[in-house]
Amino acid sequence: MGKHGEVNSDGRTFVLIADPDQWYFYFVHEDKEYNGKGYNHAFRKHTCLHSPEGVVGDDILDYMKPNKQVCPSCAAGARRKMFAIIPVYDIEYKTYRVIDTAEFHVNNLIADYDKIEKTMKKATKNPDYSIVGEAVHIRQVDKTYSLESGDADDAALEEAQKFIGMDIDFKELANFRELDDVLAILNEGDDEKLNKSALTAFGASKPAEGDNDGLADEELPF
Repeated sequence: MGKHGEVNSDGRTFVLIADPDQWYFYFVHEDKEYNGKGYNHAFRKHTCLHSPEGVVGDDILDYMKPNKQVCPSCAAGARRKMFAIIPVYDIEYKTYRVIDTAEFHVNNLIADYDKIEKTMKKATKNPDYSIVGEAVHIRQVDKTYSLESGDADDAALEEAQKFIGMDIDFKELANFRELDDVLAILNEGDDEKLNKSALTAFGASKPAEGDNDGLADEELPF
């Protein structure tokens, strides 16, 4: 299984093994506020059940709005954001990895991707030119990510070709939870941020008063 790739200000060089049309877009429920030292979380971050079921190519427009009939987090009014999983070949570890990041960063990466590809199509006079299979350098810039042309030897580029078009279990990588897990997360969450009475439609017991034991002021696991 591929692991999530880490990217910092210095950046990492990868080989793209899928174009943006083959990146996996899904939704996450997260509500956090910075308190000066860390983050206060209204509830633990978790995948929205109203997301494509790990399938690339589903019309994301069908999932843009919350669905209170499908997802208890949507029904409870939990804040919702779009994320995307980007498959890449990790030159250092010689396997595929994924970059899992929020919509704002993804939009910037796609804009950079389009600029590079447009430039290369003009330079090569090949309208079908694609930077899939080519090296790119991804790094943090001004609190977001940028994508630039990168360098890799022929051996790395050839090895990356083996991963282009492979089947990837995006649902597992996005850590989709079962309904009972989601209900437990919401019941532990902040009563002021969530309409917990809506959870009874999904089989949850009516929450007891004072049930919220508070959440730690730290980044919580996905």
